[in-house]
Amino acid sequence: MSEGPKRAKGIELPRTKSRIDADVRAEMQFHFEERVAELVRDGATREAAEADVRSRFGDYEEYRRVTRDIDEQTDRQLRRASFISTLGRELRHAVRALARHRTFSAVAFITLTLGIASSTAMFAVVDAVVLRPLPYTGADRLVSVLHPATVPGSGERRWGVSPGGFFHIQQHNRVFASFGIYASSGLTVTNGGDAEVAQIARITQSVQDVLSATPALGRLMSAEDDAPGAAPVAVLSYEYFQRRFGGDPTVVGRNLETSSGTFEIVGVMRSGMTLPMPGPFASTANLAGFGVDVWTALRLNPAGPFYNNHPFVGVGRLRDGVTVDAAQRDMTGLLTRFVEWMPNAYSAGFLSQYNFRIEARPLRDAVLGEELPRALWMLFAAVLLVLLIATANVANLFLVRTELRRHEAGVRTALGADRTHMAAHYLAESLLICLSAAGAAVLVAHLAVRGVLAIAPTSIPRLAQVTLEWPAVAFALAVGLVLGLSLGLAPLARLRSSITTLREGARGSTTSVAGRWVRQLLVGGQVALTLMLLSCGALLLNSAQRLRNVHPGFDATDVLAFGVELPFREFDTRAKGIAFHREFAAGLAALPGVAAAGAGQLPFEGYGTGCTVVFREGRPFGADEQTPCVSTPTAMPGFFEALRIQVQGRIPDWGDVGGRTQAAVVTRVLATRLWPGEDPIGKGIASNGSDSDVWYRVVGVVPNLRAEALDADETEAVFYPLTGLRSDTLRTGSDDLTYVVRARDVDPLSLVASIRSLLREMNPLVPMDEPRTMEAVMARSVAGVTFSVVLMSIAGMMGLVLSAVGLYGLTAHLVAARRPEIGVRIAMGAGKGDVLRLVLTSVLRVTMVGLVVGIAGALATGRLMQGFVFGAQGMSAALVAMGAVVILLIVLVASWGPALRALRVDPVEAIRGA
Repeated sequence: MSEGPKRAKGIELPRTKSRIDADVRAEMQFHFEERVAELVRDGATREAAEADVRSRFGDYEEYRRVTRDIDEQTDRQLRRASFISTLGRELRHAVRALARHRTFSAVAFITLTLGIASSTAMFAVVDAVVLRPLPYTGADRLVSVLHPATVPGSGERRWGVSPGGFFHIQQHNRVFASFGIYASSGLTVTNGGDAEVAQIARITQSVQDVLSATPALGRLMSAEDDAPGAAPVAVLSYEYFQRRFGGDPTVVGRNLETSSGTFEIVGVMRSGMTLPMPGPFASTANLAGFGVDVWTALRLNPAGPFYNNHPFVGVGRLRDGVTVDAAQRDMTGLLTRFVEWMPNAYSAGFLSQYNFRIEARPLRDAVLGEELPRALWMLFAAVLLVLLIATANVANLFLVRTELRRHEAGVRTALGADRTHMAAHYLAESLLICLSAAGAAVLVAHLAVRGVLAIAPTSIPRLAQVTLEWPAVAFALAVGLVLGLSLGLAPLARLRSSITTLREGARGSTTSVAGRWVRQLLVGGQVALTLMLLSCGALLLNSAQRLRNVHPGFDATDVLAFGVELPFREFDTRAKGIAFHREFAAGLAALPGVAAAGAGQLPFEGYGTGCTVVFREGRPFGADEQTPCVSTPTAMPGFFEALRIQVQGRIPDWGDVGGRTQAAVVTRVLATRLWPGEDPIGKGIASNGSDSDVWYRVVGVVPNLRAEALDADETEAVFYPLTGLRSDTLRTGSDDLTYVVRARDVDPLSLVASIRSLLREMNPLVPMDEPRTMEAVMARSVAGVTFSVVLMSIAGMMGLVLSAVGLYGLTAHLVAARRPEIGVRIAMGAGKGDVLRLVLTSVLRVTMVGLVVGIAGALATGRLMQGFVFGAQGMSAALVAMGAVVILLIVLVASWGPALRALRVDPVEAIRGA
């Protein structure tokens, strides 16, 4: 009888399909032979006995197949049952092995932890800001409706919806289940504590339906509350209800006293309910973390009159089955009827001259804009490059470890270990390191997210929602699992027959040619990725430096800014408002440490968010001229002096205000467009039509001002005085101004207490809103670039350090692998220079290949970044060259230690070890 393959005592070989089939054949053959022998002993011939047994067996091959299938199924069940035990055994073995090789374990663990943590932290930001839907029911069906327009001299702008446009869209659209408009602003609340400026949302009642708002207490606004002439009501946000009124439920039904009048509080919004973004003309400094404290009704009159002004954001909820593209087509069709439906507000000439359009797009896209997602994805790609560099480093370590353990793998294979058992062997070690690194990375990423939030600009919408939630944790664990499987299964591709492996192991543990190529490829890839990171970081740093070198046209040092809003019920005429501001300005100037004080619209806060058409006296615009639409801020005496804005001509003073001289100041770029080649001083300008009989008079020109942003063109603006063209105007821009105070020999913020005290003495109902330094405003204006520079620089430095570690490992392994060769060369008379050249040439060859690839990648990446990096015309060759030089220096430093060890190789010991 055949007993099949012999098994060594104490060793159980794995049962493969071939072994199962062999065992089944051997067992059936055994039974067949036993029965034949029995019949032969009874006197039958062997031929007759075999024929008889074969006839009794029936279909021999079918029985063998069935038996083999049963054995294979049983074996699979046994394997599944024993897999956990096998994996546990291999894990215990891996723990002991990693404990013995602490350096390998620590380097691999730390490297992967840093790589996974950085990518996880950035993924958490991208997930919360870009990927996660807006916090509204059915957010995927919400769209924004705005009016893109090409403003002469200012470029592309997105205007809001006009009141007439709202009624037109609401009544005639065929795509919205509900449609509404809103605006946001500040509002001084005077009851419930000290007077303070609250954020107010002025909405149509339908906005509540669009956003699926629900009350936590009381009720929301009804259609009757939104009707013209209805009694003013207010709904408090849940957060403001808790903060201002202590969560007292009896607040519902009471009055809310504000600078704009008295509102009856009818309810409290559910927690977390807010507008998706500020109104179209809200300050650009307040885009992130925007919250609503008080909700009030717009109470627009559907009978008009309607004007060509666009102060509202339009939001709609699509009907079931309607797409955004369908909504866009419907809105475009409605726009063609604006001239017919509102002839007093819109003309065909206006639509054509301003390229006035209507845009319906997903609300989330409107909230995020176009540049923010690109910037965040760019930064996420940068940290993924760091992860790739870290992975390449660890892969190199595992490759060396695999090479050194080829003899052990050969022994296992020779004893019958199949690929499954070898996979468990390798996976136990790689998964143990990678998953433990992923777990540690979650903790590090939690701290990293807090660091990112600390340096992130406040202009990033939804930034307050960034936390390390389950998607980020799942991302970290998934990365750890994928890396663990990849690093563990990679050695299986290089398994050889046991005899070949053992034969190679008998000659020593030299690295295979394939192993050397893989190591060099990994290190070359690290060099290329690092050069790309360094070049991109240098490009952003250069952009930030260019941005900081742009002079805005004012001096931000030692300036304090704060808002002041006058309550309309008390200051119901322009004269009363001017009197308050004049007295307050005089009080400010008398405070110790104050050099100058004034009020107006603060640069970088509100410029460019809206515009007003201006006309020139005596020269109507021709058919071939574009009517300019520019910023028209109010400037109080002292404003230009406090900001040290240069004015050619003269600066209006309080005498101009008292004498109603209507003195105005314009920027040079606007003056050049309105009166090319002429002196603008004395020219008439106004915003109330070309047929005006009263004009403001230009008395000064600002030669250079960038008030919208440092990376924007020079600002076209008219600084109007506090006095209007008509003395009977009740309400003007004087009731809501931003003061600027230049400090002398003191910290500007140290003036806050005395200014607040002065305001309280003059009128306790007038709060001091958001005191901040102009330097902080400037920093906030470039915070997006600074944020990108910092994160890209961190990524570049991490990549550089990891590449240095990889290059050091490559050089050290090269010296160890070529130790016999180095010994022979030294024995044959090679000098120290020859040995150094041998080592460094091998490393530099890999480095140069990586640099060539990295240069190509850096130039390509520079072209991609060109569109949103200030002052960039593509990747500068000088920046790439600087990065290459830095990497070459790091290569020399990292390679020097192993190269010196090569000089100390003992030829005799090296040759004997070979």
